[in-house]
Amino acid sequence: RSLSETVIVPIAGIVLTFVMCYELIQLIVEKNNLHDFDTWIFFKWIFKTFCAVLIVTNTWNIVMAVFDVAQSAGVIISDAGIDISGVTADLETQLADWSIGALLGLWFQSIFVGLCTQILSICIFLVIYGRMIEVYLVTSIGPIPFATMVNREWGNTGQNYLRSLLALGFQAVLIMIC
Repeated sequence: RSLSETVIVPIAGIVLTFVMCYELIQLIVEKNNLHDFDTWIFFKWIFKTFCAVLIVTNTWNIVMAVFDVAQSAGVIISDAGIDISGVTADLETQLADWSIGALLGLWFQSIFVGLCTQILSICIFLVIYGRMIEVYLVTSIGPIPFATMVNREWGNTGQNYLRSLLALGFQAVLIMIC
């Protein structure tokens, strides 16, 4: 069982219980301190609670849907194959005609490009692994902000979480483009 199932979902259940009790109290007290009391607010509260439980229990499906949509938006279909034999067929004969100064310049350029490639590969490695850790952490705490989504006052927490999740999902599209 994962961390999300054993730790986060029970915490989300506690948060959901607190949020929905707070919502019920706010609905009851909202109308002139119980002087103008309507029974339809209980049906409204039951519907909101049903929606909240439905959202929290389907958090994993919602998170995976966001990443599936982001992944399908960034599909790049092309042939990136290079025929290197056509490029390097007569390279040795061309380099034999160059002077020592030009060959040293080419050697320094090759060393510089190789060093930059190594540095960039380390940077790309750090960005991709950092992003994987961020994706894991953001998806594992998903039920907690989703528990606040149906509340009037705290609903922005769930909406902002969903926005950050979409931004994280579409970040992969930008990484593939770059």
